[in-house]
Amino acid sequence: MTRQLDPTRASSKATALSTKFKSRIIGQPEAAQSLLNVIEKFQSGFYDRTKPIASLLFLGPTGTGKTGTVEAFVEGLFGKSTSMMKIDCAEFQHSHEIAKLLGSPPGYLGHRETHPYFTNASVQGYRTADMPFTVILFDEIEKANDALWNLLLGILDKGQVTTGTNELVDLRATIIIMTSNVGSKELAKRVGDGAIGFNTAGEDVNHEEATEIAMSAARRKFMPEFLNRLDSVIMFNTLTPENLDEIFTLELNKIRDRIILTSLSIFDVQVSPSGKKQILLEGYDKKYNARNLKRTMEQYISLPLARLVATGQVINNDIVIVDYREGKWEYHAKGTVAGQPTTSGIPTGRVEVPSVFKPTPVTPAPPEVPKPWRNPYDGESDSLMCELPSNDPRRETDRRDTSRFGWWKPPTR
Repeated sequence: MTRQLDPTRASSKATALSTKFKSRIIGQPEAAQSLLNVIEKFQSGFYDRTKPIASLLFLGPTGTGKTGTVEAFVEGLFGKSTSMMKIDCAEFQHSHEIAKLLGSPPGYLGHRETHPYFTNASVQGYRTADMPFTVILFDEIEKANDALWNLLLGILDKGQVTTGTNELVDLRATIIIMTSNVGSKELAKRVGDGAIGFNTAGEDVNHEEATEIAMSAARRKFMPEFLNRLDSVIMFNTLTPENLDEIFTLELNKIRDRIILTSLSIFDVQVSPSGKKQILLEGYDKKYNARNLKRTMEQYISLPLARLVATGQVINNDIVIVDYREGKWEYHAKGTVAGQPTTSGIPTGRVEVPSVFKPTPVTPAPPEVPKPWRNPYDGESDSLMCELPSNDPRRETDRRDTSRFGWWKPPTR
């Protein structure tokens, strides 16, 4: 008797993670699927235990969401996007800076004083009972020195590294993800006018050609033995105007979350269709991709809202509407009570909502009182007195140390 098998069926954990990806990862189905495959590979236990669980390289232009994809992956697994070991490779442009990861070797200044970043305790500190592995992100790997790539050769092959204190760090239960922007300049030359990250009617570079351009640049930049040790290389898709619309909704929800968590006034914000159209128009940049959209929303939504709250014009339970009419931005509030600012900038009659970032008051140290000046040779300084027994027959004045004068000798008895 045979049973029909379906290799396309996803596990329950991968299905739940895929649902979270849809609200965080925009326009990158291949990258999302590669991360889901890693989770199912770990759940099955069907992976090589002599090296890391998976090693991935994310290629693509800036602003397409490479780092954001990893953060969404970590947040879906551990609940927080910071529950991973993130290494900014721009800090390792010189070979000697590898000591930040491994510590100073024996014989060098600072040995046993420079605490290595890679230790068994630090690597295992991010693991949970459900997810007993650690995600390590090497952000913008192309900016690092060759010494870091050589260090990764042993990590990707054997899953272990030795620190300056001779501690053997086990990195086998890890998922190593690297991001890189190599090939962005070549793509900019192909599409013209720095049009990186978007598909427009005038472009003639499809996803396959962009992948080949990026891979050619990666082969010129990295060593062959480094690329051969990677499990997979994922090219991020170029963003479309439809993707930009979804990213706008995602960023607006982040602003709403900040209002609830940190704002002095709890209110809602809405953007009119004309305002949204204008933000998308100004945020559409072929060079900086979604990053320019975030800057535009910061300029026309976040900063004006902060000023309205600080001046007391927005109170609790208001609905602030951001509108654009006749070339001018307008802001309106719908509520039952008009805001009446006080001298402190907080509306009267409102219960103040404490901020999670409220600084803790620090008690200032008492002022230091200067000590009066004393003559060190006046006979009252204890530091100049000889240590003589109390029953010494000589007078008190003879107990002073007079050897510093040279020309004067104590009288003999």
